[in-house]
Amino acid sequence: MRFRLKRPFPHLPEALAGPGGIVPAIMPERLAATSPFQPVTKMVGSGPYRFLPDEHVGGARAAYERFLLYRPRAGGPVGFTSGRKIAHFDRVEWLTLDPFSAMAALRNGEIDWWELPPSDLVEQLARDRDLTVIPQYATAVGILRLNHLHPPFNNVAVRRALLDAINQAEAMTAVAGTDSTFWHDGIGLFGTGTPFANDAGIEVLRGPRDYPAVRQALARAGYNGEKIVVLGPTDVQPIRALSLAGTDQLRRADMNVDLQEMEFGTVIRRWFNQAAPEKGGWNVLFTLLDRSVPNTNPYGNPWIRADGHAAFAGWPMSPRIEALRTAWLDAANLEDQRRICTELQLQLWQDVPYIPMGEYWQSTAYRKDLLDVLPGCFAVFWGIRRA
Repeated sequence: MRFRLKRPFPHLPEALAGPGGIVPAIMPERLAATSPFQPVTKMVGSGPYRFLPDEHVGGARAAYERFLLYRPRAGGPVGFTSGRKIAHFDRVEWLTLDPFSAMAALRNGEIDWWELPPSDLVEQLARDRDLTVIPQYATAVGILRLNHLHPPFNNVAVRRALLDAINQAEAMTAVAGTDSTFWHDGIGLFGTGTPFANDAGIEVLRGPRDYPAVRQALARAGYNGEKIVVLGPTDVQPIRALSLAGTDQLRRADMNVDLQEMEFGTVIRRWFNQAAPEKGGWNVLFTLLDRSVPNTNPYGNPWIRADGHAAFAGWPMSPRIEALRTAWLDAANLEDQRRICTELQLQLWQDVPYIPMGEYWQSTAYRKDLLDVLPGCFAVFWGIRRA
């Protein structure tokens, strides 16, 4: 395979190699040419399992069967998304269950793997001799996303005032529990230990939170108690916990919050609604960024993009952020890339496309008769076998 580029692009390997929420999937042209805001109508893959569209029930179940025409490579090591992909099962099903149903099903052997159990149930799962629990399976960064199209968050002064309301440690405690070895606060644009992580301007999120001062700053910025529509999922427990904690912090700042909870599929569809909040749109949403390769740089992370209506849901506009992202694309050496990312984080606090809410380790749990589970930022089913 040969790539012909219009100009030098030093980040091509990372762009192609990064699994995670933003995957460099190759699609048939007829599908790739459709609007990114429209759901894909046909699943076309080339891997060891085949999606079964007739069995799909949105928000409840997805089913896959072994693809008999797939041929893995002959040899070499097996990695998370690299190497040989051997399908040991004829069929794989994804089920969406509430936490207590999932816990009972896993313990009873009705399901084999619970991908991301809530932190408050991990200790109970670890005591079950029939289960394997990995407490540091994958890392995620929480964010508070603001809608820049509609009041009050089309006002940069209102967005900046909220920086002093966010308590990352409190949010991560709600998501991951009181043991701080499983989470970090003081998180900026990039996660802990990643190549471009830095502390530039992070003091805005550190120190005691002064909610009376936040209320005064919001009033000076022109916030007059307008209703704030917050979208929250009922069926993705970590994001729900983050949403509840963040909503409480907004309320302590005297924001008039209307928390609208629904299943996550509906939440995602609402993300892309640019209508006013009272007409089906929204003001605030909370979500998690997996700490995969794309999300550890300023071009792979879609939430930092800031070119208005062309940007990701929330639609921020910042010529300075866009100029820095472009400069990073052209930077060939690590020193220049890090300098640009420091400037980009400083600009994050000025334009506030979103507010980081902290970082935590996600756990996973599966039956002990499952072998060769591959660590990574999401579940994959090749290579896994039953004892």
